[in-house]
Amino acid sequence: MKHLLITAASLTIAAVGLAAVPAEAGPFDKLKKAVKKVEKTAEDANDVVDTVDDAQRTNGRSLLGAAASSRTVATATGGAGRAGPVPAKYASLTQCAGLPIDNAFIGKWGDYTFQKGLSQESRSGVIDREPVSASNGCFMPSMGSGDVLYMEVPAKQWAAMKGSWKMQCVDMATGQNAHPSALPSWSNVSGKDIMLHTGNSLGYTPTASGSNASRSGAWDADLERRGMHMLGFNMPNLHTDKGTDFYCQYYNEASGKSVVAFAYRRSATMR
Repeated sequence: MKHLLITAASLTIAAVGLAAVPAEAGPFDKLKKAVKKVEKTAEDANDVVDTVDDAQRTNGRSLLGAAASSRTVATATGGAGRAGPVPAKYASLTQCAGLPIDNAFIGKWGDYTFQKGLSQESRSGVIDREPVSASNGCFMPSMGSGDVLYMEVPAKQWAAMKGSWKMQCVDMATGQNAHPSALPSWSNVSGKDIMLHTGNSLGYTPTASGSNASRSGAWDADLERRGMHMLGFNMPNLHTDKGTDFYCQYYNEASGKSVVAFAYRRSATMR
């Protein structure tokens, strides 16, 4: 079995060795050199074997921060589901910004209901929430198309990080930069999506009544009271994609550090 794993790892390394990463990848421009170093070397073949062994021991959960719940992911490339473990050669290129991550969960977009007198009304928001936590500073569990990652960081520390933020992603199989269409969105989760209407059928708290705008305002006020800043990311799908695993980081260009990093699998349908 070990011989087969080493053979498979050698083929994987050879394939990855052919990848090229454009210069505009920021810190990911190191990928090209990093990948060349691993080509056809026994040491890195053993690293891949260890990664496969670790994935088997963890039932496919991400090695970079498995959730507290019984989340599982598909480890083989292809098909729907969540991405497999991130190879160390990619994760090692991420420098965590050191901002403490709190109140993090993975959910999805959907509808919920609440009673208003005799009328049952419906609203949309982030539902099916699974609490998660970061490992090694900023690495989140792996995700799939349709997953939404919500998290909070201290507002003062966030404001102190000058410079612009950008999403960077690479194809984990090739090491190449992801097409812009594969980048997770990072600015379309608002307070109304988190602060659900009072009496919501899901039982999430805290809650607020009123319009979407008023609930967003209530959530912003709650964040301010707690001194926190919220971040939300959602994973796209592509109707022609049979399953591609990407490794991404939300990267600060001034510091060269990332507030969060994660893998996700893009597939044709939402997970």
